[in-house]
Amino acid sequence: MPVDKAMADAILDTYRNMYREISEKGVESESFKAMENALRRMEALAMETDDITDFTAKLTTENLFIQFSNAYSETMAALLRGEYSGDDGDEILLEKTLEAYENSIKNLEADPNYEILKAPIEELIELGRSGISYAVFLRTAEEKGLYQLLEGDLIVRDSIMRDRTFAEFMHLPLEVEKQDKLLKIHDKLVADLPFKVADSFQFGLERERLDWEYAPLITGWNITIRLWEKMLMNVYDWLDSFGSFAPHDERWVDLRGQTFTMRNIKRTQECNPGVLRAREVVLQDYFQLGWDDIFQHETYINEYQANRVWYSDETLELIKKAYPHCQPYQKPPEELVNQAETIYTQKRYKRPEAFQYSSEDKEKFISLFGEQKWDELFNR
Repeated sequence: MPVDKAMADAILDTYRNMYREISEKGVESESFKAMENALRRMEALAMETDDITDFTAKLTTENLFIQFSNAYSETMAALLRGEYSGDDGDEILLEKTLEAYENSIKNLEADPNYEILKAPIEELIELGRSGISYAVFLRTAEEKGLYQLLEGDLIVRDSIMRDRTFAEFMHLPLEVEKQDKLLKIHDKLVADLPFKVADSFQFGLERERLDWEYAPLITGWNITIRLWEKMLMNVYDWLDSFGSFAPHDERWVDLRGQTFTMRNIKRTQECNPGVLRAREVVLQDYFQLGWDDIFQHETYINEYQANRVWYSDETLELIKKAYPHCQPYQKPPEELVNQAETIYTQKRYKRPEAFQYSSEDKEKFISLFGEQKWDELFNR
């Protein structure tokens, strides 16, 4: 899904207008083609990404802002050399450049990184309005590193911090660890540079390396969770299938009638023990975890603290008691079935805070997206 059109337009309209202005003059130079290529890449990224932070980060890491600006300056210089002579051409070119920067500030007002983005642009405008020539303006801007600041290195760092905060909100420890490492890499790259701007190509390589490093770790983490979730469900459903409420529970009720409902119950009673043991073998072979290890494992502890374990504590204890009896061709003890019926009747099977966000989570979300977004999503 493409990034929000209004947000993309706020960033790209300036460059579109600059491109259109040159295009209408019929220019067909190499620098103009470079402008066109940079803009096309910007437009493509707007369609490929669905997050404004990711979008702006890719624009900066691929150096597209500065590529377009340099090509525009080169195109304008060539254009003016054919129409003007002497200092008049430089004055017009300087005025055009500053006008483009002023328009870009207006178009960036809707961008979440507006304050960061506008600072170097305002400094460039102030420099250009100080009465210096265009040549001196270009040299001074280069010496001060203002063009490097336009690449948005502060946005890159801010994007990393936002990703880290979101990972904290979602309780994804490996992702938090990954973003911490990425932040250290970024800061190390800029530490010894005069303008404190990381080389976009080098940083992109480091980010890619880190992605490859963490991909198998994150995949293993997620598969571990999926396995023990299914195992808990196997035992829970197996035990409940022997309860008197089973023929009326949505897990087994079939609209085709009682015969099919009882067939579903029988399938759970007969198949769940075997499925459980098969999953148990996978968990042991691939992750060296047994049933008892689940409840002390970091994945379980994290999911429980994140309120993503659906079962109530009482139900979890009952599942643990039922596990040894969940064997092929066996039935659970009557006392466990009676406990399951009591829990079901009194609706104590679900953890009250399951899939609810804590006050700390709320603060992290609001810091990223604002209180209005929180109210829209969670206070309907």
